[in-house]
Amino acid sequence: METKKKLILVGNKQPYRDDLSNIIDSFDYVLRISRMNNLGITGNKIDGIYLEANEPFKYIFKGGDNVDKIKISNNIFMREYWYERFEEWPSYLTQEQYNSIEIINQEASANDIGFERPTSALLMLGHLLNSSWKYKYQIYFTCLDVDKRAELIDNNPSWAYHNGAGKFEENYLKNLISNGTITQIKDE
Repeated sequence: METKKKLILVGNKQPYRDDLSNIIDSFDYVLRISRMNNLGITGNKIDGIYLEANEPFKYIFKGGDNVDKIKISNNIFMREYWYERFEEWPSYLTQEQYNSIEIINQEASANDIGFERPTSALLMLGHLLNSSWKYKYQIYFTCLDVDKRAELIDNNPSWAYHNGAGKFEENYLKNLISNGTITQIKDE
């Protein structure tokens, strides 16, 4: 029986651990969420990126602090909705990256989470757990709030599109952690 490799999903939450960058860079596969604002603090390895090419990504954050690093990723994951509307892709991706974008299974993720508009990180996690990725990798995550997820998402105007997802996401993460499906690397 072949041993699974280790994959870590890195969210955009500011970490507080000094040694987190070394831990993250030691994984076989590092998957980051959109803007990668904490690159450096959370290591520099980038194997995959979940890219939410929505208006805040393109026009407010302009790809984020490390937009130039997106083009070094081997895998790009997107929701079909944003992929179909991503006319600006040459500013962010190479032709090869664009041609090989993996469209995530949004319906399967939403069904597992129990809410139709989950956040990007949980949408990506759901996709990994509903695809061949779960057979190749043991999945870890970091830089995502778990215990205060409901409060964070459901009471913040910045997360208006996802309002209501917080409690569902919190329960989903806690269940996956408690049954050993995923492992959290604490970021504080």
